[in-house]
Amino acid sequence: MTSTDRGPLPRRTLLRGVGALTAAAALTHPATATADTLDWAGLRKPLRGKLLLPSDGEYRSAKQLFDPKFDSGAPVAVVEATASSDVTAAVAFAREHRVPLAARAGGHSYVGASATTGALVVDVRGLDDITLTGDLVTVGAGVRIRTVLAELNKSGRSLPIGSCPTVGLAGLTLGGGLGVDSRRYGLTCDALESADVVLPGGGTAHTSAESWPGLFWALRGGVGSAGILTSLTFRTVPSQARDIVRIGFPADAAVQALTGWARWLPTADRSVWSNVEIGATAGTVECSMMMVTPAGQGAAAAAGVTAAVARTPTSTTRRTLDHLAAADAIAGGSTIPRSTKVAGSDVLRELNAAVAGTIVDIVTARSRSGAAGYVLVDPLDGAVRDTRADATAFPWRAHAATLQWIVDEPDSPDDARAWITAAHRALGSASVGAYANYAEPGVTADRYYAGNLSRLRTLARSVDPNRLLRTGITL
Repeated sequence: MTSTDRGPLPRRTLLRGVGALTAAAALTHPATATADTLDWAGLRKPLRGKLLLPSDGEYRSAKQLFDPKFDSGAPVAVVEATASSDVTAAVAFAREHRVPLAARAGGHSYVGASATTGALVVDVRGLDDITLTGDLVTVGAGVRIRTVLAELNKSGRSLPIGSCPTVGLAGLTLGGGLGVDSRRYGLTCDALESADVVLPGGGTAHTSAESWPGLFWALRGGVGSAGILTSLTFRTVPSQARDIVRIGFPADAAVQALTGWARWLPTADRSVWSNVEIGATAGTVECSMMMVTPAGQGAAAAAGVTAAVARTPTSTTRRTLDHLAAADAIAGGSTIPRSTKVAGSDVLRELNAAVAGTIVDIVTARSRSGAAGYVLVDPLDGAVRDTRADATAFPWRAHAATLQWIVDEPDSPDDARAWITAAHRALGSASVGAYANYAEPGVTADRYYAGNLSRLRTLARSVDPNRLLRTGITL
């Protein structure tokens, strides 16, 4: 084991081999140039992709994210990369002129990080190659979840990834990557074998557990704080047919459902995954579970969790689907239209009756106010716990669950945000942190990275000495 496996890379080690001279020069560069004085022609010349400025007709669509509420964002320009050299050129330009940088792979950030006003957006969605070699797959940093699932499924392979089909695989990985295979195979970032990254302080690096291990550590859960990815290599897993079971419970059984689920799931085989949704509509609270199991095992799993809850379900449905059809069913379709969501998260160390009661009270109060909103309770057990909390930037390895608070298409985004903020307060010390892929305004970095923050901050400032990267989380 090297010293970099045990702690943050020292500054001299981080810079060695990735353009130390360029990075050192950046530290003494004069103040940032204004946008109207920048040499855009000089950037456009080496690009294979497009450079789009606010005066260009395609700029408006190029800066759009999944959520329309960020359409008012005003990046200084957008580079639509079609080759890794485009990313290198854009980063070098930003470094030279002290322009903030924002990377975009899927554009699903809840805080609109990849449409940051005043930043040079590097859109990597044109880097979309997928190459399967044995059980390893190498993908361009712009590949979306549904695309890679469909391509791998042709060869009977898959990846442990999230459910939304249009989310970028790179962004999912950089935040950790929770999904329906996490109990069996761990997070998406746990399947990462290596990656190529362009460093804002100068140069590029091919990272893995053996090469640039400090950077590799940061890429697994540290959002985009270490640079802009151009490619990633993952170890794949077998694809398989699945049972998808949905179970409804009476509203007055919601606390029992949460506590029964929390007791039962850790005893279930790791191939079984389940979550709980507690939702509010005007005057109504709904409680349901979704279970994903290997084909043929759904009925037994449903019986097990129902016995643990000790209440009769109001409904139970079960379908057996092939791997890709199951992914589409879990996501609600193979494509998702643009929509507005206000969301946030909490991480629970334990889910006992008192915590379950608080969660249900929060949703019930929302319902009584006449507004809608819901919470998804996702597990953090199984293979997630096989990795030490300090072995990757993702710190939540000894915890019970994440809570994802969501309001879809709110009439008042401010009211929705206030409800989620109040939920955090109501949970108090029961919430020990938050999930970086569900970033929200005003939440400090220690909530996302806990004991890993100091190491991540030291590394980020070494590879990004001018602090150009904008990820939605300020280190």
